[in-house]
Amino acid sequence: MRNSGLTRWALSIYVAAAMPAGCGRSELPIGTPGAMTQAFGNATPAWQETVLHSFGGLDGAAASDGLIAGKAGAFYGTTLFGGGSSGGAGTVFKLAPQGLGYAESVLYSFRGGYDGSTPEGIVLRDGVLYGVTFAGGDPSGNGGLGWGTIFKLSLGKSGYTESVLYRFRGGLDAWEPLGPIVLDKAGNIYGASAFGGSRNDGAVFKLTPGKSGYTESLLYSFPGGSGGILPEAGVTIDKHGSIYGTTMYGGSYAGFCDGGCGTVYKLKLAKSSYSEGVIFTFDGLDGDLPDGAVTVDERSGAVFGTTFWGGTKRVGTFFKLTPNGSSYSERVLHSFTAKADGFLPEGTPLLEPDGTVYGTAALGGGGCHGIGCGVVFELAPSGARYSFHVVYDFRRPIHGAEPEQTNLLSDESGAIYGATRSGGTQTNCADGGPGGAKGCGVVFKIRPQ
Repeated sequence: MRNSGLTRWALSIYVAAAMPAGCGRSELPIGTPGAMTQAFGNATPAWQETVLHSFGGLDGAAASDGLIAGKAGAFYGTTLFGGGSSGGAGTVFKLAPQGLGYAESVLYSFRGGYDGSTPEGIVLRDGVLYGVTFAGGDPSGNGGLGWGTIFKLSLGKSGYTESVLYRFRGGLDAWEPLGPIVLDKAGNIYGASAFGGSRNDGAVFKLTPGKSGYTESLLYSFPGGSGGILPEAGVTIDKHGSIYGTTMYGGSYAGFCDGGCGTVYKLKLAKSSYSEGVIFTFDGLDGDLPDGAVTVDERSGAVFGTTFWGGTKRVGTFFKLTPNGSSYSERVLHSFTAKADGFLPEGTPLLEPDGTVYGTAALGGGGCHGIGCGVVFELAPSGARYSFHVVYDFRRPIHGAEPEQTNLLSDESGAIYGATRSGGTQTNCADGGPGGAKGCGVVFKIRPQ
């Protein structure tokens, strides 16, 4: 499974369509249909969904990683595929309030090849959008797919213009970069790649701006084994400049974890250099295959994240790592059951000021012929404990299906925004959504009643 043909953005579709026992993991159970809007713990008020936009292919397909908020209520994001006459290499889009709804515009359609393809996540700085493409760049490399790029979109009189800041080179360089990326105050860009580095087990990289362009350097090459293999998500940086992320494999090789159960890593900034350390290694029962970015609580230093598999039912966990002296202690805040609570959680957790954490599970809940179209859940703190609630499940594909790899945003009213890979009103896209759900994906809003 460790090859560029089956990467993070394809993994959920592969699992949902085939339900294999691949990579040495046990075969995943399929949820059952029924009345699925169930709360685990105390009752939670009903939430109502509004679909802000349904993608149709030409305007993008499979929204993923990095929905961000702009000025005047606008949102920006990326789609993995679709886009005009580009041949379906992905888009950067904008949703702007218009009347009682939102109007979508495609800011850029990737053409593949030298300008990149399969964009994953963007950040906004002074009106300029920066992002990463998983493939493209040098079409002569990586079997014709390209090694990936870092790009920016600048607004001019006639719209947005794309500039490729860096084309990855393969080999010992980082390659197949992943979202999200991070910009610091100096304009340096940080990210992670699935492959490359000294052992081809992945790398963390930095792009530094200069007078003649950007210079790339590798901050860390994953060593394999207990040090981690195959980061399948981008990075998070805390207020001290330390970098956090996950690797899908490596760490502990105990139990049913063929290839290792995965790690959470931290690159600690000390003056001008980084010291790397694995801050947690999963053992399968507490999680397996952590393939999403993590969220850091700046107040306590706690790290929140998900594992795609593992836990008591082996269908995913939500975990919290708390600093404990020079190490971290882990708590599994929820072990998913593949019933009403969903399964295969991924994406970046949303941490609210009151300590409540929100996330998504790609499958489960109601609808989608028993597999479930996915859920949005919350973990609400109560003293030293957390209570788990499903706040919304996507019961019908028309409302969106498979909220995988999405980050979540919230506004002052308590509404939450995110995206789904499949579903929606435009059903000309059919890339293997849960239960055969068609649709190019949606951007959604849910709010408590």
